[in-house]
Amino acid sequence: MPEEPPWRYRTKLLHYLSYVTVEPIMVFYMMAFMTTNVVEQSFFVYKACTVNHGYNKTICENINQKQYENITKEVQVTVSTFHLWNNIAGHGVPIILALFIGAWSDKRGRKLPLLIGLLGKLYYSAMVVVNTTQDNWPLEYVVYTATLPMAFTGADVAIFAAAFTYLVDVSSQKNRTMRVTILEVCYLATMPTGIALGSYLFNNVVHRSYTIMFIINVSLLVLAVAYALLRLDWQSNPNQRPISEAKNKLLDFFDYNHVVDTVVTVCKKRPSNRRTYLVMMFVMMGLYTFQRDERDMMYIYCQLVFNWTLGQFSQFRTFQSALQDVVLLFAIPLMSGVLGWRDTVIVMIGAAAHTAARIFYSTAEVNWVFYTGGVFAAVGPIVAPVIRSVVSKIVSVSEKGKAFSVLSVADNAIPLVSGVAYSTLYNATIHYHPSAIFYLTMATQIGVLLLILYIHTKTDHDEFEREAEVIVESNDVETRSVEDEEKNSMKRVFGE
Repeated sequence: MPEEPPWRYRTKLLHYLSYVTVEPIMVFYMMAFMTTNVVEQSFFVYKACTVNHGYNKTICENINQKQYENITKEVQVTVSTFHLWNNIAGHGVPIILALFIGAWSDKRGRKLPLLIGLLGKLYYSAMVVVNTTQDNWPLEYVVYTATLPMAFTGADVAIFAAAFTYLVDVSSQKNRTMRVTILEVCYLATMPTGIALGSYLFNNVVHRSYTIMFIINVSLLVLAVAYALLRLDWQSNPNQRPISEAKNKLLDFFDYNHVVDTVVTVCKKRPSNRRTYLVMMFVMMGLYTFQRDERDMMYIYCQLVFNWTLGQFSQFRTFQSALQDVVLLFAIPLMSGVLGWRDTVIVMIGAAAHTAARIFYSTAEVNWVFYTGGVFAAVGPIVAPVIRSVVSKIVSVSEKGKAFSVLSVADNAIPLVSGVAYSTLYNATIHYHPSAIFYLTMATQIGVLLLILYIHTKTDHDEFEREAEVIVESNDVETRSVEDEEKNSMKRVFGE
């Protein structure tokens, strides 16, 4: 058999590369975040110790040691309270913006919200660099100078909503679940590599310089912005129109009809009980992501209970994240593609795994028991991509931006509630039972398990797939009159 000419290999390579869209953006963005993730927690503790409480450098650099246990508790209450207000400042405004982002991006495209969100994160990191150089600024200044201004760009809500909706726009019904999962794997793969790299750089290369670490963060975000600007299309489906057609760019975004459209997408009647399932999916995403704010408390918990150093906690996070990526990469294709398991079964497994993990976390008195919890927790993230895939099958093409913006709120803005809950609970129990934070996580994951169990008993094996085919063929025609009626009703509520 004659060898294929080189140009054919290049053609095939270019063909496969054409499928690569938002994945590198999420890799750069998450790598920036994960490289400084644990280091950032260490910086918050160090800042609170040296500035807010006025302890010397020697104590603050060795605060995890048993002899400083009382000082550790004192500083940790300050850090926990900071996380409470930081979460409120960082996630309040994006919840409001999400009501506009989804509907606006359905009309104008996903690229601009994604770019603005990335620029917001870039600003945040740049201002943390400034905070690391100011020895007299207390920890609260991070909220005022970095977090609050960033929130007005939409930040994580805009990034995740735009990225996943862009991918859904350019993928087919057949390969959507796989491409969404691949995107999840791409950005989650940065967790073990980013944490390990960040720990190595911090301890061995930059001589424990918080400033240089966040400059690296800024550099990676610059790459993400540059790639998004050069690679992505301004419009990712034929229904979107250029922003240049808008008479007033600001009012085109802050149009109350976008709020109406988003509310209608969630609330309008759908055949086969799809409205109930859609709302339940949003609730499940919120309950599932509730546990992510546990991570802020976990660092100081391990510092208090196990006397872990930054390096030891980084090793645990690297182990858990690496295992998590392996599970995501192989578990969903195996469960869905090879074994043919229902989406609902996959979600049940993930929620049960997260619940089991917290049993080990809360009862661990030695390291290996805590690591066992990390093994179970690594299975949990299979929940999110499956929920996103199911939502994309329930709604029509014209509703995907609005639906994913609501999902993005549940995925990223829930810390407005969860951050406050974890911080308050940790402060209240730090002196006698700090592991109570894991009970809160167990409650939320059991909620996911119960909701998905209900959907599982009420739907057939391939019901969502059949509904998706019907939606693609006829949804826009069949529901237009219903949507107009609901929209007019909502307008009467909001007022003309």
